[in-house]
Amino acid sequence: MTKKEKWEIERDQEKALKREAINSLTKDQLITIQNTHKTISDVLLNIKEIDDLYLSDVKNLETCFWKLKNDFLLEDNNG
Repeated sequence: MTKKEKWEIERDQEKALKREAINSLTKDQLITIQNTHKTISDVLLNIKEIDDLYLSDVKNLETCFWKLKNDFLLEDNNG
């Protein structure tokens, strides 16, 4: 086995930290992130392909916004 380069070690450490962070999320938080990622991907694809947004895209983005806000207590001054 060859010795890893410094950048490879740093990359592996960063991946381990990210994996640990993902594993510490609640089930609802993980689903929210996955759904938000998919929605953003779909909306960007529509923008690229048709140079426009559907109203359903806007609705989906708004749903993702509120799920992120609620599941992660974003903009919550009490937490």
